[in-house]
Amino acid sequence: MRKTLASLSLLCLLVLAACTHTNIDPIMPRPDPVYSAKLVGRDSIANGSYRGIAIGSSTTEAFSLLEQYRYQKLVSYLGAINTYFSNVMDLKDRLAQFDWLVLDESFDTESGIQIQLESGQVKAITLNNRRQLEQWPESVSSSQAIQVGDKLTLLYTKLESLSQRAAYTPKFERIVLLSRYSYALYDPTKSGAPWRFIYRSQAQSFDGVEIHLQNKKVQYIIVNRFEKL
Repeated sequence: MRKTLASLSLLCLLVLAACTHTNIDPIMPRPDPVYSAKLVGRDSIANGSYRGIAIGSSTTEAFSLLEQYRYQKLVSYLGAINTYFSNVMDLKDRLAQFDWLVLDESFDTESGIQIQLESGQVKAITLNNRRQLEQWPESVSSSQAIQVGDKLTLLYTKLESLSQRAAYTPKFERIVLLSRYSYALYDPTKSGAPWRFIYRSQAQSFDGVEIHLQNKKVQYIIVNRFEKL
């Protein structure tokens, strides 16, 4: 069933979307994009397909097609769940809800630290310059450094301790938690979250798309159609 509604103004397009179980390239957190556009229509698709993504298809099939569109620069995943902090204590009960923890100074530096989280532990540690680390800081003992494999409770304890050491305090000026649904295809608590992205159909128009999932299959798709002002 398809319904098309002409509507009023731009509501905007959040969270980002889906990924695979493989490593994701490190990302530089930025403020969410602001689009100067008006909503001109909305489709609710419960039968058929949207640009090849069929209702009832598996999440793996749908994501594979989305990745093709991304490589063609037709699709941008939205990463609007970016939560900024300046106090490590604010992380204590939040780490489990996010996929990335970024530590940096007030402005981005090449030595900013990106910590990928998965299944309740540290999956990877990468600097903004894309250098992979086994632990951070590299110059301290393994018992004090954040290491790949650390459980979230231990990670928080180490973060709290490192943030109080003068040599590392600058890297705690800006603390960012990001949700990228990096293993939404496989993690039971995230597998039902909608995938949200922008599809650029023409130079002066774009679609804000939500793929809603159930039992790892595409259940229905909402398409908000926008024209740039």
